[in-house]
Amino acid sequence: MFISFEGIDFCGKTTQIELLKKYLESFGRKVFIVREPGGTTISEQIRGILLNKKHLEMCDETEIFLFSGARAQVVREVIR
Repeated sequence: MFISFEGIDFCGKTTQIELLKKYLESFGRKVFIVREPGGTTISEQIRGILLNKKHLEMCDETEIFLFSGARAQVVREVIR
């Protein structure tokens, strides 16, 4: 099972994730929480680039490719 939470900053995603984690674990399910971008060494480095205020001039295409690269790394290392 793969569940994704999305939303704006400070809308309660982390709270809902933790509640669902406890609920699923109460049924003996294993739960892995991964943030995006991030979740692996390489993806965390990409996250640092994306969130760095020094890179405000980054073009949209570069940002999209970085997000895609971070996700590909998480899929390869964690989700598969």
